[in-house]
Amino acid sequence: MAHSKTQGHGELNRTMAKKLENPFAGYLENLKKHKQAVNPIHEIVNVYYEIRGWDKKSKRFFKKKERSYPKLAYEAKQLYEVLDHNLDDCLWALDRMNYLATKGGFEWSISTCLKHKNL
Repeated sequence: MAHSKTQGHGELNRTMAKKLENPFAGYLENLKKHKQAVNPIHEIVNVYYEIRGWDKKSKRFFKKKERSYPKLAYEAKQLYEVLDHNLDDCLWALDRMNYLATKGGFEWSISTCLKHKNL
C-alpha cells in the first residue's frame, strides 16, 4: 500500500488497524451451533494441538510433560483469563505465535503467548 508524504503515520496506523481484523471472530458462537457443552479451555488446547499438527498423534506422544493435556489446560486457562475470557482472541494469539515460531524457527507452547509482547 503506497501512501503519500502528506498522509501522517497516525492515519496510516488507523488504516492498517482496520484491515487487521481477528480472523477467529465469532468462533465460539459458531462452534456452539455444532457442539453441545463447549468449554473454551478445552477448545484452546484442541486448537493448539491442531495448529502444532499433534491432533492425530498416539497417546504415547503425549506422555512428555510439555505436551500433557493437564499442563496445556492450565496454560490455556491463564491465556483465557489474561485475554478477558475472549476465545476468539486466544485462538488468534495461538495463530500469531505459530506464525512467529515457524518464521523464527523456535519451539513454543500456549504459555509462550503469555510471555510475548504483542499479545
